[in-house]
Amino acid sequence: MDDAELVGGVLDAAPDPHHAAHQLADLLLAPLADPATAARVGLHPELVDVLRARLGDDPDRVITACQQGAAWVLGRRSVPTEAPWDLVASLPVGTDLPPGLSRTTGETMAQLVIEATTTLRLASPFINRPGLSFLCEPLTVATARGVTLEILLPTRSSEADDALNDLEKAVTRDGSIDHLRMSRFRADAPWAHLKVLTADASAAYIGSANITRAGLAGHNLELGVLVRGPGVRVVEQVLDNYREMGTSTSTSRPS
Repeated sequence: MDDAELVGGVLDAAPDPHHAAHQLADLLLAPLADPATAARVGLHPELVDVLRARLGDDPDRVITACQQGAAWVLGRRSVPTEAPWDLVASLPVGTDLPPGLSRTTGETMAQLVIEATTTLRLASPFINRPGLSFLCEPLTVATARGVTLEILLPTRSSEADDALNDLEKAVTRDGSIDHLRMSRFRADAPWAHLKVLTADASAAYIGSANITRAGLAGHNLELGVLVRGPGVRVVEQVLDNYREMGTSTSTSRPS
C-alpha cells in the first residue's frame, strides 16, 4: 500500500478531505503526538500514530502524502458505487419476491444466454428434461449466432442424458452443432457440486439451483447471485482447472 492510499484511508470519512489533509499534516509534523486534537478534528488517533511511524518527520514527504491522500479520497468518491452483483432466487410458486429482490433464477439464466456473444459455460450436478427445457431454445439460438456453448457434464445425474440428447437434437436442427461442446469427466474426478452459468467471461450466475424443474420453476427454495465484471474470470479459471484435472473427453456432442 503506498503513502497516498494509506493516508486516504485515514481521511476517508472526512467531509472535506482537503481541509482534513492540512490538519493531518500539522498533527504529523508536531513534535509530540496529540490524540485529543486528532479526535476533535475527526481523525482516528491510533491511525494518525501509524502514519507518524510510517512517514517520519520529513515535511516534504508528509505534506505530499497528505495532498495525495486527499486526492485519493476524492477520486474514490467519484467512482460509481453500483453493486457488481444482484441477488437471484427461486421461490415457491405464488410467493412474492421480497423488496430488494427482482430476479428469479430461470429468467436470470435465460438473460445470460440471450446476451452472450462469444461463450457460454454451464456446470450443474443435476440436469433433467423439464429444467433444461427452460434454456433449450435460447441455448440453441445462441449456437446459431456463433456462441460456443460448453457443458461440463454431470457425473451422477441419472436424468441428464435424456435432457442433453434433446438439446443436441435441437442444436443440430436449429443451431450450430459445431459450437456445442460436452466435457465428460473421469469417474475418479472430483464431483463438481457447483451450479454455474457464465457468459462471455464477464457475467455469471452462481447459486444453489440445479438445471431441474424443481430448481428453476419454483418448487425448491434457491438462492444465488448474478455477478458481472472482471471477477467472473476467476470463475472461468475454476472451471478451466476442473476441466483440466478431470476431463476424459471433450466432444462436439454427447457420446
